[in-house]
Amino acid sequence: GINAEYGESTPGVALVYVDCVAHASICQNYRVNKYPTMKFIRGGELMKSEYRGQRSVEAITGHIKSLMEDPVKQLHGDTELSLAKEANKKKFVLGYFTSTNSYSYEVFKASAQVMHGQCQFYAIIGDDAKEKIDAMGKENIFLINDVDHPEKVFEGSVTDQPQLSTWVKDNCVPLVREITFENGEELTEEGLPFVILFHDPEDQDSVKLFTQKVSEQCQDQRNGVNFLHADGFKFAHPLSHLGKRTGDLPVLAIDSFKHMYLFPQFENIHRPGRLRRFVEDLHSGRLHREFHGEVFNDRKNEDSEPIPLPKDPKLAAKVIAEQQKLDRQKKDAGTAPPESVFRKLEPNKNRYSILEKDEL
Repeated sequence: GINAEYGESTPGVALVYVDCVAHASICQNYRVNKYPTMKFIRGGELMKSEYRGQRSVEAITGHIKSLMEDPVKQLHGDTELSLAKEANKKKFVLGYFTSTNSYSYEVFKASAQVMHGQCQFYAIIGDDAKEKIDAMGKENIFLINDVDHPEKVFEGSVTDQPQLSTWVKDNCVPLVREITFENGEELTEEGLPFVILFHDPEDQDSVKLFTQKVSEQCQDQRNGVNFLHADGFKFAHPLSHLGKRTGDLPVLAIDSFKHMYLFPQFENIHRPGRLRRFVEDLHSGRLHREFHGEVFNDRKNEDSEPIPLPKDPKLAAKVIAEQQKLDRQKKDAGTAPPESVFRKLEPNKNRYSILEKDEL
């Protein structure tokens, strides 16, 4: 079986099993909510995606083999780099190294293993990298295809793996990811509540605004929630649970996997600190207590002041138009939050036994 293929004799591979009845706290810490669950740890860090392939010896050993392969793709010169830029519409990490035997390359490789599936790593080695290394005076790492910085330089130590991995997470992994029917289960399995923007697919301004506010207010909240955006036409069903239609887009909400909580009027996102407070209200339990009927009087009439208009005339006109539309609609105050919809994106029951979980 798998143990015969990757037992104690295989360097770098350790197989561990946990009885979740006898050691419930361990399984809770690793957010295990179904049986069987297979998770992988690389470089001391839990990999973001767990194993969701076929439950067979061949498939699982094949997956382990793929994880043991070098996650760094080597490029040879500017021509291949140009092709990689064209092929990768997303950001990727590029390192220049004297040799694959250098310690800094080993650190780079370790970070690539930790970030497997989240960010692509490329390297230019030896003579191909000599000109760049000589110009910089050292081996160096860049973030490529960043909109604001075509070649953003890693300013930290190339031999500090935790520092490099943190930099990659902050710069390569999108602050706000798109949720689709294809990746919905994977995102749900991360176990973090969704802060999700439903929008018209033609309306990218709202996505940019949402991303901007997340960047300004919620950088330190990424370990506690997933910031997402979704095509409001494809996800019309969750919208209906919120009492909204496609004509109401954009709509912002939190799905705690127990209930869905509506952000009152998307245009309030322009108010200073309002998005962060919405997330903090989830963690503090305020949203849940309001659901159970507790009344808070500390924010009465706080929205009576006009929403600050953006400096961009186009965005300002949009804010005014949205506010006028909202003024014509009935307020949603006093309605109970609907049940979670995204919790139903559960794994195939032929592969798992689902554990009943409740909100903490």
